[in-house]
Amino acid sequence: MKYPQISYLQHPPEPRLSVLAIAWYQKSLTVQPNCAETYLALAKAYHQLGQSEDALNSCDKALEIEPESLKARYYRCMLQLPIVYRHQEESLTSRQSYHQALVQLHDTIKRATPQAISSLVEAIGTVTPFYLLYQGYNDIELQRHYGKLITQIMATCYPQWAPQIPQPKTSEPIHVGIVFGHFHQHSVWKVIVKGWISQLNRDRFKLFGYSLGDKQDQETEIARDNLTKFVEGPHSIEEWCQLIHADHPHILIYPEVSMKKLAIQLSALRLAPIQCTTWGTYVTSGLPTIDYFLSGTLIEPDDAEQQYTEKLVRLPNLSIYYTPPQIELASLQRQDLGLRSSAVIYLCVQSLFKYLPQYDFIFPRIVQAVGDCQFVFFKHKTSETLTKIFVKRLQRAFSAVDLDIADYVVMQPALTDAAYHRLNDLADIFLDSLGTAGTTTTLEAITYNLPIVTMQGEFMRGRVSHGILKQIGVTETIATSVDDYIEIANRLGRDVSWRQKVRKRMAQNKHKVYGDMACIEGLETFLSTVVHNKKIAP
Repeated sequence: MKYPQISYLQHPPEPRLSVLAIAWYQKSLTVQPNCAETYLALAKAYHQLGQSEDALNSCDKALEIEPESLKARYYRCMLQLPIVYRHQEESLTSRQSYHQALVQLHDTIKRATPQAISSLVEAIGTVTPFYLLYQGYNDIELQRHYGKLITQIMATCYPQWAPQIPQPKTSEPIHVGIVFGHFHQHSVWKVIVKGWISQLNRDRFKLFGYSLGDKQDQETEIARDNLTKFVEGPHSIEEWCQLIHADHPHILIYPEVSMKKLAIQLSALRLAPIQCTTWGTYVTSGLPTIDYFLSGTLIEPDDAEQQYTEKLVRLPNLSIYYTPPQIELASLQRQDLGLRSSAVIYLCVQSLFKYLPQYDFIFPRIVQAVGDCQFVFFKHKTSETLTKIFVKRLQRAFSAVDLDIADYVVMQPALTDAAYHRLNDLADIFLDSLGTAGTTTTLEAITYNLPIVTMQGEFMRGRVSHGILKQIGVTETIATSVDDYIEIANRLGRDVSWRQKVRKRMAQNKHKVYGDMACIEGLETFLSTVVHNKKIAP
């Protein structure tokens, strides 16, 4: 059967700012052809657009101009990891290349002078191995190398930050600092940080927020209202160190240490006696300066301790105090979003880098069983090149079984919150990404009682949706294998009666994931025990 064609393959030009940036750098190089810094800026721009080969070539040009440049070597190391893979082999070769470059860079820095090393401070957080964790492997050794590297750089430049803050008396509140770049409408804020700071006991804890970002919205005001003190930037690294130290924090929490440049830099220093990160980062930080990794019992495998350089702390359940969003839905219908009224709609709304090539075959397999269905993906937010790479991959998978991708796949541009939530309301089934599961997207799909098809992963980052479904007691859509995942997706698509039964159970049980005070009690116990006793009680 032929369906009306959707013109998502007619891509618009690259996002204007990215194109202008590359054009500006290229023009600048015609005036100053021997400027290594411009080549490095060009390398980063190319990488963000998915032009990995051009990015590495630009790093090589910078090294030709300045052969001893540690910064150019740092960029070339971090930019080895593509954002979206063309095929599975690319993820393996890029991982090997990154590993080799990281070891070489570490050896080079060991022999470098403090003055040469100081030139790398600005590079930390400008380019990072952020996309490493989405390859689906155990990253502890690579992260350990990376963590030692950036800690050495920061310690060389800022050796004075090793404070000795006295323990509080048992009658005094504990000073908890939260160093965070996203005190606004952001997934880590919505899922983890917001609930923690709104519920921690103010008699026992003084909460200090250090806002490293400049974006503000109504959520920023909520943060201000729930913190003892809210410190905003912009400030230099030195100024942030002084501001944080002046508040005498007994413990610092970095909710994520992979997205915000200043958070990465500061977390590699010792600004409090006890420092923690959370699963907002998904993977071990590798940093010797981070002591604890705060996670949840429902999302960690039994042997998870072997996957972290930090000491793993398993807070109760998911570790989060989450409340569902209150959003007025946009007045859209399926046809407004390129969806057929007759089709079974599967939401696949993770960032494109969460979808690995080895699982592309899943989607045409579902079509073969279900027939009239559509998969909704979101285009990459900043790069049409990356969207094209992903679409071309899917085209190969659909063509291999003589299916036309345009009949079944909708590449949706970014939507407003109201439109996104309406899309969830209009859809039938939520397909979780394998290897790196959804978190915010899963919780928001549950708001609309969507059946969640997921599979328990090997690492925490692949187990979040599984943990959410375990907490609400709706486990029949948790797959035990890829084939089982496909079969569950197929059954939900074909068997309307079963799908409605699952939806009904979601509606009846979803309250169990909201307002979980057990995690708050567990967090309070951890904070008190670790600060007063310098260790977690057995």
